[in-house]
Amino acid sequence: MLIATNAIVLKRIPYSDTSLICRIFTEDWGKVTILAKGVLRPKNVTGALLEPVNHIHIQYYNKSNRDIQILKNANFVQQYPKIRNDLSRIILGLAIVEIIDKATLDCNPYPVLYRLGWRVLDKLNDETQNFWLVFAFFLYQLSIRMGFMPNLKNCSKCLSEMSQGGIDNYTGELVCAKCVTQSQILLEENSFTLLQKITGLHLDDLQTLTIEKNSIFNPIRFLDIFTSFHIEGLKRVRSMEMVRNLINEENNKST
Repeated sequence: MLIATNAIVLKRIPYSDTSLICRIFTEDWGKVTILAKGVLRPKNVTGALLEPVNHIHIQYYNKSNRDIQILKNANFVQQYPKIRNDLSRIILGLAIVEIIDKATLDCNPYPVLYRLGWRVLDKLNDETQNFWLVFAFFLYQLSIRMGFMPNLKNCSKCLSEMSQGGIDNYTGELVCAKCVTQSQILLEENSFTLLQKITGLHLDDLQTLTIEKNSIFNPIRFLDIFTSFHIEGLKRVRSMEMVRNLINEENNKST
């Protein structure tokens, strides 16, 4: 059966000297693995389309009794030159697609997560956007879509209202400053306020939020720890280590 669908490229692996095996996250069929024969030959332009982060339209031959499907052709839905030309943006883009890859099952359609993925990548490609805010928005929305919404209002232990606190290492939930014992991160009042603002905004309204340069990093650290604790597979996202290093570098510049 020939299938045509839009997709986000998640990963590519060389297969022989001229071919690729790619994992893609499709709009209609979820995560699919395809074999792209001959796309690395010098005159074949399809290989450039099958780079992680790219948003493409693809046709492939599908058989339900095999794990790897066969590519027919592909073309761009949207190119992301601003992401490709900025180291910070490409690191965040690679983290986004690897997180989607690790968090999803094969052949399990998830159109809401697919839409979140390409919409966030579109914003990441927009130079007018604060790309750190966009990334924080993605992590928060991902946790919701996967069924784990952080409670940013009440302590998970004593149920009192919180203005600061940390993650309980045993439950992975937020607890207030009085209940926190051991935590990988402590959130001060400014971080709580910023997280609450992000949760109340639509993606298209993020640019209306004015923040200090490095104030987003602690909320991102929290969302990183929270999603890694609750969503299976996210403790093995290698590109998140690059994101953490990038945050440390940005913090060091300001000290």
